[in-house]
Amino acid sequence: MNFVVENNGKINVIFLHGWGADYSSFYFLKDIIKNSTLHFANLDGFGGAPAPDDPSINGYAQRLQQYIAHNKLQNVVLVGHSFGGRVAIEYASKYFVLGLVLVDSAGVKPKFSIKKQLNIAKYKFVKCLVKHKFMHKDRLLKFGSVDYKNADTKLKKVLVSCTNYNQQPILNKISAPTLIVWGKYDKDTPLYMAKILDKHIKKSKLIVLENSGHFSFLDRPNMFCSLLQNFINSL
Repeated sequence: MNFVVENNGKINVIFLHGWGADYSSFYFLKDIIKNSTLHFANLDGFGGAPAPDDPSINGYAQRLQQYIAHNKLQNVVLVGHSFGGRVAIEYASKYFVLGLVLVDSAGVKPKFSIKKQLNIAKYKFVKCLVKHKFMHKDRLLKFGSVDYKNADTKLKKVLVSCTNYNQQPILNKISAPTLIVWGKYDKDTPLYMAKILDKHIKKSKLIVLENSGHFSFLDRPNMFCSLLQNFINSL
């Protein structure tokens, strides 16, 4: 995990990008967010940062803690999008943060359609046949998301680990003021997930952005910047 650091202020805002992205996702904010030191992460496995040996979300949170402790950062605000939101949720459930911003965040177990459930069952059946050498392992290539197919071996382990990890039970451990920003038409992490986060995080506020999807902070950048700056100023 490595970081690009910009500006100088008493509040340390750490930006955690989504799957397949890097620090540049949020980098447009470097000249917009005021009175803060901005830390733009390349999470392990992305943006040139080596893939982790520990693929768990807890492992990502622990490595983030090492960065914060090593640099003696105080007044930390975490901003996490999608996969980065998973890391932010995990961290904030274990350590003190001044504030938390979740943007179209992953972490809540999805509702599977019947079709999805059948595909999972079919995958497990084929995997069993491959394991016992009744079928060639190449048959497994037809299954899985684009993200999974494009990932290297270590990142595949990360994706499997986080996909199977439902963070809903730890949401009530988050004590920090939390801003939840969501795209109304997000199809990757649908709006019902935002409502679950809002319900279970004690000091949360949900803002739904019109005319936006999974990358709501890029679809509505001016609105997002205003919301983020006002949230930071309120802490």
